[in-house]
Amino acid sequence: MSVYDSPESMEKQVETANKVNRERALFMLVVELVPADSTDAFIAVSSAKKGKGLMLNVDEIPGSHAVRSGELASSIAAAFQKKVKSVPLFMFLGIDMPGVFVRLDVQKSKPADAFDRLYEGVVNYMKRGKDERELQGERRNTSP
Repeated sequence: MSVYDSPESMEKQVETANKVNRERALFMLVVELVPADSTDAFIAVSSAKKGKGLMLNVDEIPGSHAVRSGELASSIAAAFQKKVKSVPLFMFLGIDMPGVFVRLDVQKSKPADAFDRLYEGVVNYMKRGKDERELQGERRNTSP
């Protein structure tokens, strides 16, 4: 697991994307934690479209992982009984792996409930498609 600050400019986003893409992660989960009176979640994937050709623009890279991103998001959303939204997400520009954004409202008196549901969704995704992902390769470019 790695933690990154949110970039404030396109240059910083490209730097962050290069660092993230060098890691051997299966997916990128961006979580915004919000103290709240009840547990809730907003789950979103990038609305980027898959590019054509060998050279993709930085904004087309997340689109090449749209199916896997949708699967992960759906698994997390099921744990919260929510629907997945497709929106433009700056934090996934240039990221070469499936990615999901989760805005997690954490109940002050029972914070474990929100994290348990998030964990349940991620574990279900990992169990459900592990063999298929290993056969096909999760990312486009796995060179170190």
